Amino acid sequence: MSNQQISNYVQYLPRIYHKSSDQTYEDYFLGRFLKAFEQVLTGSAEKKDIVGIESILDNFEQYFNPSQTPPQFLEWLASWVALDLEESVEFYGNNDKEQKEQSPIQILPLDTSRSTINRELISKMVQLYKKRGTTKGLLEYLQFYAGEETTISINEYEETAKVGERRKIGVNTMVGKAKPTFFSVHTMIPIHSRSRLQKKVQLIKKVIENEKPFYTNYLLSVEIPSMRVGVYSKVGKETLLGGMIED
Repeated sequence: MSNQQISNYVQYLPRIYHKSSDQTYEDYFLGRFLKAFEQVLTGSAEKKDIVGIESILDNFEQYFNPSQTPPQFLEWLASWVALDLEESVEFYGNNDKEQKEQSPIQILPLDTSRSTINRELISKMVQLYKKRGTTKGLLEYLQFYAGEETTISINEYEETAKVGERRKIGVNTMVGKAKPTFFSVHTMIPIHSRSRLQKKVQLIKKVIENEKPFYTNYLLSVEIPSMRVGVYSKVGKETLLGGMIED
């Protein structure tokens, strides 16, 4: 038995408890006994994958940081802001989705920050709650779930149409007088997969239903942009080439 199997904590004990010169390391029970506590509290050089409690406490605030909290803690952290996370890979990200199902010996914070939609939602949710029930708040909320590639506009029809302005019935204008509790949501989604489009639209409807004031009514219109020179010309961003794919 070598001195590496004797706890370093011995040096903090009174000299009477130190190993005597006529003792072997194997006979020095106290040194071996304290080694177990050292591995738990401080960690062990032999087991580098095990982190001591001291190190965990030193970095404890990272468990509450949405960008560094372990994937296994995301749902728990989201519950603090009353947020139900989406389970799809699109929202969790590949790494978080895989690690979430794992059961490591220790669940530790990430070494570096990680950005996913769910992590962003958790970090921004408190600020979004301050805007709840407003057009701006709903728009920000929808943009998170719809993705950056989706263009979203909300119209409450407060202004009348004017000559020379570009107007489209059902998008930014309507025939007749609008009720004060009515609004429309227009989305432009450049998705080539019909199944993905359906899931995206269902998610958008879910967000609107959850976030709109209960007394309001709305109309959701979905536009799939096609190539039009000078109008929709950024492929993958605001237009698609070819038709929809059935999958």
